Amino acid sequence: MQNPTNSQAVPFELLDSQGNWHRSGDYAGSWLLLVFHRHLG
Repeated sequence: MQNPTNSQAVPFELLDSQGNWHRSGDYAGSWLLLVFHRHLG
């Protein structure tokens, strides 16, 4: 398995809980931390 450190992310689009779209390209050249929470309910 390859180490993903310092590798480029696959282009993606995500809709946040406020209804705003976020695209990976919007953060080009910046560090980006994605955190996913499992919704229980």
